Amino acid sequence: MDATFDCWTILDLPARSDERSVKRQYARLLKVTRPDEDPVAFQQLREAYERALQLAREGDDGVGGDAFFLHASAAPLVQRPAPVTRPVVRSAQEQAAELLEHFNDDAVDHCWTEAVAKGIEATVEALLFVRCVQAPDASPILLRWGLETRQWLTPWQQVRPRQSDQQRLGHFLSLGLYHRLEQYMAAGEETRFIECLEHHCRQGWLGDLARRQTLHVQVLDLFVNHGNWSPGLFEKVRQLFGWDTESAVVPVVDEQWHTLLARNEEKKWLGELRALARLGEQHPAPSANAAALFLTGSSAERLQARAATFTEADWQACEQLSQAFITRFSDWPKRFPAHNPWFWKALVGHERPQHVMKRACAAMTITLALGMNGLHPAELPVMVIMSPILILLGVLSAYMGKWLLEHWVTFTESFYDLDQSVSAWCARHQLTRDRRHLVIRNSVPMLAVAFILWKWLGLLGVVTFVVTGLIGKLQPGRAAPVDRQYRWRRPLQAIYRIAGISVLQWLFCLFMVGLILYVQQNMPGTLLTQGT
Repeated sequence: MDATFDCWTILDLPARSDERSVKRQYARLLKVTRPDEDPVAFQQLREAYERALQLAREGDDGVGGDAFFLHASAAPLVQRPAPVTRPVVRSAQEQAAELLEHFNDDAVDHCWTEAVAKGIEATVEALLFVRCVQAPDASPILLRWGLETRQWLTPWQQVRPRQSDQQRLGHFLSLGLYHRLEQYMAAGEETRFIECLEHHCRQGWLGDLARRQTLHVQVLDLFVNHGNWSPGLFEKVRQLFGWDTESAVVPVVDEQWHTLLARNEEKKWLGELRALARLGEQHPAPSANAAALFLTGSSAERLQARAATFTEADWQACEQLSQAFITRFSDWPKRFPAHNPWFWKALVGHERPQHVMKRACAAMTITLALGMNGLHPAELPVMVIMSPILILLGVLSAYMGKWLLEHWVTFTESFYDLDQSVSAWCARHQLTRDRRHLVIRNSVPMLAVAFILWKWLGLLGVVTFVVTGLIGKLQPGRAAPVDRQYRWRRPLQAIYRIAGISVLQWLFCLFMVGLILYVQQNMPGTLLTQGT
């Protein structure tokens, strides 16, 4: 009796329904109860349909009323053997749902082992994939397991998800990788940046052409928008992506790519200068000093302070560095419109000779005195009396020369670059010791003095002037006295401190003055002591 009422309950029909009603209701229920979705419910529906159909047919054979119907309904339960009780078969979907009900991200391997043991690994993997698509941040270990172990988002994956789910998960992975690389680059962690990039490039999900192109564009975007990367990192990325050849196809417009290459070249140049400057701190060298000058910045005071101790070797190193710069960056006027590679020339300056006025006064006084040597010995007292006047005339002549020299210096400013170029050439060929000694500016006044000496004292006067100057240029630095404590007790030292004349120059001048006096007395009127 209970089994009879159960079949009508399952079919949702009254107990006296006819065969036509049973078939119609069964067809209606088949639309909502599918064997692939719920096999157990489908099996119950099938058995209820067969039982109800049998009862409906048996009821149609006689006209016995309710008693007959009840008897016919109950008869099969007594006369027929009891139906075989079959075990309830649970679907793979139900088993997978039960297995993942209390899923723990850390126990993904254990969960997978159980799924393989029950033979429901395909259903479990599909549910795990959906779980990662819906909440990828919640299951990082599961996501890594799926990518590395089950080859998700590759042609070799076993799961067959919807295309939209694959695209959604791929977009999440690409965006997460971009943010991670951006953090490393912003923090200057280049080692972690390249390690992360190399690790992900080995993963299968980036084998897809579209995703790999997206990664290339993202990495290029990081290099364009950030400036604190090193040339070493850029070269490693170029090698990793195959961008280190001329035929490489880079997913960016040519202008941006050439800009990146130019910036990389600039960083290389600056890196070489910094390395050279650091090396110069331990082992000073002209090239290191030049590199440090180029890295000093645009502060005039700092530049002047650094260049104050430069020698000719340092200036030649600066010249070589500037030449290398314009050779390496041939389009530097366009790329560096505010930078002048020859900026250091303004720091060279002009080496002003010391003791000019003192030497000029002494030289003019001696010249005037020797020029008046035509007097007889009896007139020597007159000459001694006139010595203050001679000294005054010498000083006035020296100041007159100074006034003319100032006008000459002002005039030479108009061709300062030419003067500096000539001075640099002379310094390179060791004709002068330093390019700060401007050849044109200083040579003309010296020629004027030599001409005056030639007119008054002849060839010997010119020789005295030239040789005395050469002795001062060629003598070693140790020739200058260094003891200043008793300088007034040592006349030669006092003379050097006042006029910059060494002992050798002093002795040579005395010898030449005596020689000029001798020639004037014994060979008057010759070119030796009187110019034409």
